[in-house]
Amino acid sequence: MTAFLLAISLLLNIVALLAIILLFLRQNKLMETEKKQEKVLVEMEEVISSYLIQMKEENDDFINKFSQINAKNQISVKEKSIRLNTEGKSDEHIASADEKSIRIARASVFQASKAYKNNLRASEEELNETEGLTSIKEAESVMQSDSSQRAKEAIFSSMEDQVFVMEKQGMNVEDIAKKLGKGKTEIELMLKFRQNQQE
Repeated sequence: MTAFLLAISLLLNIVALLAIILLFLRQNKLMETEKKQEKVLVEMEEVISSYLIQMKEENDDFINKFSQINAKNQISVKEKSIRLNTEGKSDEHIASADEKSIRIARASVFQASKAYKNNLRASEEELNETEGLTSIKEAESVMQSDSSQRAKEAIFSSMEDQVFVMEKQGMNVEDIAKKLGKGKTEIELMLKFRQNQQE
């Protein structure tokens, strides 16, 4: 009887050890996936921050170019008023020319500020799109648990599909960006999201 009890005790100890080993392996897998997720989040933050820096540089370049054009317009207006003055035109012509130049300058300033605001709105919308892509990623993980391939295809827009098709054809990021008229960083961001989703 004691031999039977010892055999059962030994068997239970072996089962307990196997259960502990199995739990340990599962815990390690969970920790590895958490580390991967943290790494992916850091990489996405870096890509988004580089994209925002690029947008800021483009906006600064636009403002500089606009101020140069505005300065040239003011110089040409001054030259016209000097010419009118030297040709002996009346004060009324000079005043009307000044008023026209002021109206033109105001209109150009208004157009520039409007374009700048539109550019800022576009960058905010793109930022919202990247946030939307993260929510799409979460929705896709839910859909993967349901194993619904059709719903997964409905999430991606035609732009993203074009990017991925071009990448599969062997085109590099710069060529894809030129062909679609998008920024290089935006294309890299789309490809990065696709790689993260496939992992």
